[in-house]
Amino acid sequence: MHANKGTTITLLRQKYWIPSIRNVVGNTLRKCVPCKKVSGKAYSSPDPPPLPKDRMSDAAPFTVTGVDFTGAIHVKHNGRDKKVYVCLFTCANIRAVHLEIVQDLTEETFLMAFRRFISRKSLPRVMISDNGTTFVSAAKEIRKLTESTLVHQSLNNYGTTWKFIPKRAPWYGGFWERLIGLTKNCLRKDLGRAYVNYDLLMTVITEIEAILNDRPLTYIGADVTELSPLTPSHLLYGRRINSVLYPLQDTEDENDNFFDMDTHRILNKEMDRRFQLIEHFWKRWRQEYLTSLREFHRASGSNSQVIKVGDIVQVHDDSPRTTWKIAVVEDLVYGRDNLVRSAVIRTSSGITNRPIIKLYPLEVRQEDDRDANDESSGDENDGPCRDVNRIPRVAKIKAKENIKNWCKS
Repeated sequence: MHANKGTTITLLRQKYWIPSIRNVVGNTLRKCVPCKKVSGKAYSSPDPPPLPKDRMSDAAPFTVTGVDFTGAIHVKHNGRDKKVYVCLFTCANIRAVHLEIVQDLTEETFLMAFRRFISRKSLPRVMISDNGTTFVSAAKEIRKLTESTLVHQSLNNYGTTWKFIPKRAPWYGGFWERLIGLTKNCLRKDLGRAYVNYDLLMTVITEIEAILNDRPLTYIGADVTELSPLTPSHLLYGRRINSVLYPLQDTEDENDNFFDMDTHRILNKEMDRRFQLIEHFWKRWRQEYLTSLREFHRASGSNSQVIKVGDIVQVHDDSPRTTWKIAVVEDLVYGRDNLVRSAVIRTSSGITNRPIIKLYPLEVRQEDDRDANDESSGDENDGPCRDVNRIPRVAKIKAKENIKNWCKS
């Protein structure tokens, strides 16, 4: 009847007295596939992994870039209502952002935004995104561009590698999802319910980009003698965007020879000072920003994993659970700590990937049976028969057969 453990035990005891009935019923119900399809649990997630090297290397800005889109924004264009989107490019290490307004979500429009981005900022070595249809198509086009002889000559054999996070796992792209949320908050606070035109929206988006690049990355102290907090614009331009002076600059030098570039000596001195300033900011980035990331690292998972290749699983979806697809685990994706957090699966639609917390197993492993046998063998209602060691082996086997026959009937 696919009932829970308590109901099943109650119905059985109306006709039979089975020693260690709780363990026997639990082992049998755990193998019930219809019950697991409705109320089974997913694979447990292990501890959070270490941060990837791309987040901790002091490389050039936008060497590793994440990209994502915001939702549709309605604007007035030529007297008609039009939907536009904001394409966000963010640096993985210094957390700087670059915002572009796009007319639609086609690959041609995205490639134009990508060309504007690399012309203003830098050509990224690695691009990371989710598995959106737009990005998959754009990645194919970019791969064709970077493999051509002409582009290889113009880019000095420097191509862009495109990586995708597992499907239906937005937390893998948390470093750009967080900035997407900040961009939306700024838009809501600035525009509210206003119905603006395209030019005004472009101006607002550019100002939001400056605000996000001026946000503090390190702790803001209360002492006035402490250094000002580090921002992405310090690592991009050597100063904050809304400041006209460079940090650590003397007022006398500003009046005398800051803009005096007539002599070779002054020019070299100014260039050396700029390099020292940028290196000072990178040193603060390593000592203050990177160490602060450890405060948010929590070991909250379970590292005892039972997922294996060949497991039959249900794939989590937004639809009702009874309509979820059945899949087979084809391969496991291991992290640097040798733990599995995503898997390659095969469904009726083809090969895809999912995080393991979105996979619900439908089979019971031998490990599950051993764990169940290690539990307490009885309860307070089992009376003198709760000692497993006193129960003959034949009685145990017969009791399991009776329960199986009863469940089948």
